[in-house]
Formats: sequence, C-alpha cells, structure tokens
Amino acid sequence: MTASLWQARGGRETHRFDFLVVGAGISGASAAYWLAERGERVALLDAGGVASGASGKSAGMLLLGTADPYSRVVELYGRERAREVWAFTRENRALLLERVIGDGARDAALGVVRRAGTMSAAVSEHELAEAERSLAWLNEDGFAHERVDAEELRRAYGSDALLGGVRDPAGMTVDPARLTRRVVAMARERGATLYEGHRVIATREDEGGVEVSTPSATFRGEMLLLCLNAYAPLLEPHLEGRVVAARGQMLATEPIGERVTPWGVYADFGYEYFWQLESGEVVAGGWRQHHADAEKGYLEETTPTIQDGVWGFMTRVIPALRGRRVTHRWAGVMGFSGDGLPFVGELPGRPRSRFLAGHTGHGFGFAFLAAKRLVDMSLDGAPVGWLSARRASLAAVR
Repeated sequence: MTASLWQARGGRETHRFDFLVVGAGISGASAAYWLAERGERVALLDAGGVASGASGKSAGMLLLGTADPYSRVVELYGRERAREVWAFTRENRALLLERVIGDGARDAALGVVRRAGTMSAAVSEHELAEAERSLAWLNEDGFAHERVDAEELRRAYGSDALLGGVRDPAGMTVDPARLTRRVVAMARERGATLYEGHRVIATREDEGGVEVSTPSATFRGEMLLLCLNAYAPLLEPHLEGRVVAARGQMLATEPIGERVTPWGVYADFGYEYFWQLESGEVVAGGWRQHHADAEKGYLEETTPTIQDGVWGFMTRVIPALRGRRVTHRWAGVMGFSGDGLPFVGELPGRPRSRFLAGHTGHGFGFAFLAAKRLVDMSLDGAPVGWLSARRASLAAVR
C-alpha cells in the first residue's frame, strides 16, 4: 500500500490518545478492551467497521489448539510447547466466557451453541490414526476429550463419510461478528473511542510518540498497536513474508427445522468445517486445500470451484442437506504465519510500534488472550513467551 505526500499528511483534525490501535477485528477489539480496562486512553481505528474483515466472516468456532491435530503439533514443537499452546487457547476461551460471553441472555444474544461441544472428525484412515494418537496425549496432558466412533457418526449424519473423531465437550460455536462487536462495546464502555471508516495510509514514530494518518484525520499517541492480521504487510513491509493472506470461503443454508449436526465439526485436518445455528441454518466452509495457490491473496470474492466443493462435501456428509437452499455465500481473508501460530512483536527501530498477527485461521481461539499479552508487554514490559515474533521457528511463509 502506498500513499502520496498529500495523503500521508492526513486530515486537518488531530486527535491525541495514549494508545492507537489499528484494526477493529477480534485482535484489535481485544487490545482496545484490555487497554481501556487498564485506564489508558485508546483510539480504535478501522478502514471499514467493526468485524468488517475476517472476524465477521469466520466460522465462529471457539476451539482449543491450532489447525493441526495435537499429535502433529507435538511432533513439530515438542510435547511441552504443544501443551503450552493448548493451555493458552483453553485460557483464552475461559477468559472470553468470564469477561464477554457469560450465560443466559448474554449467551443467547451471541448465538452461542454449547449443545454437545465441538469435534475433529476424520475423513481418512490416516486422519483417524492421528485423531487416536491425539486423544491419548490430550487426555494425558489434561485436556479432556472423548472418542466418537464411526457408528455414532453414521447415526448422527446418515452417511459413512466420517470415520470417527475426537470431541471436546467444552467446545462451542458463536456468531463471530456479534462477539467482536460486544468486545468493542465493552472497550467503549471503559472509555475507548472508535473511529470507523478511517483507512490508515501512513504511520511514523519519533521521540515524542507515534503518528497515524488517515485521509480525514491525524492521530497522535504514546504507542501504536497494529492488529491487522492478514492486512498488516500492506501497511508495514517488515511483515511481508511473515504473514501471508489466504482466502477462506463459506456458505449458509436456509433454516432447517431438524437438527442435522449435533456438533461443530472440523474435518479433513481442519480444512472443512461446519455447524448448525439454533435458528436452523447450517454454516460451512473450506475446500481451500484443493486450490491453495488460487486462494492466496486479498480478493474477497467467492468462486464456483470452492463453493461447489464445500457444498459437495456437505451433502456427502449430511445427505439431509440435499435439495436445501443455500442463501448466503461469502469470503474472508485470513493471515497465516510460517509455523501456524500467532506472534507478537515490535517493528524494527520503532520501539513504540507493536503488532499482533498470524492467527492462521484460529483468531477466536487465540486473540483475546494474545491481545492481553500484547498489552501487558506494552505497558509493563511483561514477557510474551512463545508468542514472541523472535521465536526461532518463525520463518517466512512459503
């Protein structure tokens, strides 16, 4: 992204805050919340509006861990790191429940479905073997999961498409846009100021603080937090190659009177995912792995190839969907890191400019707590542990 001299000068208005947070998705919303909770004067800026990007277009699953099964993460990072990452996402979910979701009326307003948890389901013998290994290690390491066998899945779906799986009884699904809006509302209740429709065209830092320019205003602050995930490299070249944009596509059906899936499901190593709202609609996404190169980049458009693939998969798994009408189709751009984990860091030579990015499709599993770590680092100098962008395994995405 480039800006002319005239644009970079910003608008005539100048606003002053303690912190400037760029990006009003779940990461930026969470950072603004934690900052406001600490009494900081916060400006939250977004080019569109709250949850206008991937946070409002995601699958809305509050899952433990990463896109890879526990067994693979153990092999990639070692048992200790895998346990640490899963514990982090469990704490993230607990914090969301404590601070944001709650129960009763608040729970219902967010479209939360806790009915039977969430499940990782296998579509191949290889994936089933990984699920079995994961189940044993997860339970040994204190993350209570249950086996779901092929017969139970056959009874649930009326097909043999899923061979078995691992269920997280505490897993849940949620309306991601409403959840993000609620976090922003909570930040504003604590004094944060929201600026929607403010596309950031330039940032700079000097001894006196940081400055952010938009076409209509200039913002000054003590510190800048970039929470743009996939879009961060377009603003800050340092993140090019460290965060890669990839499109995820989804669809939703008309409301269906009967319950056609008791769980929120991740299948085919997380590349396919679906759940059913309490109001009856089935939402589903995936199929990106079959056209990985074509799905890279920032184009937020649906394609017949992916949409047909998702629907074909869904009707094989759930024959009851055949003949049902698809009412919504959409695409969102996600930010992927080189090792599948999000990271927190500081822009080179700019100690007042920090970032959080690389959620790799699991923003709602990581962001609320990751943003707290970013805030604690920025205010207190607290260490961020494995979240550090300096970790040795954080290579450029290929």
